[in-house]
Amino acid sequence: MKYILFLFGAVILLGSCQDDPDFSAIDLGYDYFPNEVGTFLEYEVDSISYGIETDTTHFWLREVVAEDFIDDEGNLATRIERYKKFQADDNYTLTDVWVQKRTSTTAERFEENVRYVRLVFPVRVNDAWDGNAYNTEDPWNYTYTQVDGTHQVGTFSFDNALRVQQRENVNLVDQEEAWEVYVRDIGLVHKRLTDLTYQNFQISGVDFQMELVSYGFVE
Repeated sequence: MKYILFLFGAVILLGSCQDDPDFSAIDLGYDYFPNEVGTFLEYEVDSISYGIETDTTHFWLREVVAEDFIDDEGNLATRIERYKKFQADDNYTLTDVWVQKRTSTTAERFEENVRYVRLVFPVRVNDAWDGNAYNTEDPWNYTYTQVDGTHQVGTFSFDNALRVQQRENVNLVDQEEAWEVYVRDIGLVHKRLTDLTYQNFQISGVDFQMELVSYGFVE
């Protein structure tokens, strides 16, 4: 009788163990926004501003994940040091400091003190959210259109890319198109923003592109 009870208990225990989910194996997509102190991302940037005159700017941007700290909401946040140069052989100059953080459900950037929700977790195709939920700008409906897809940028070819469609509003007057691409264990690799208005045969607005050219650890 004791032997039968022992077997019965073992079966129940085994069944219980098999029913428990392994949460560590669930892929939420956090590695699309690695946020690792000591790493850097370097981009080549082209920006065209349209108005009474057209102003074209070409530069290199280097973002360094500098240090962690606890923000006013009690969350772990990270200081991002941003450096620019306008010639390939120039030295980088520190121009500004931004902040970003990754919570259990969001990846957020504080850009010129404006808070954007760049990603939400878990990452799933067609999931949507308001990227401007924490600022005073008009709502922008962000959507995942690709998870672990392919993407070519510069000399890089990735097969684990996440595409975020941020804006797509094109008509006879407005051309508003914006998207970003993130890659696992790297972060943002490609950004495009077109925000143009056509009125009275005049164009106003901005056309902006940022492409990854280098990444790694700060020496």
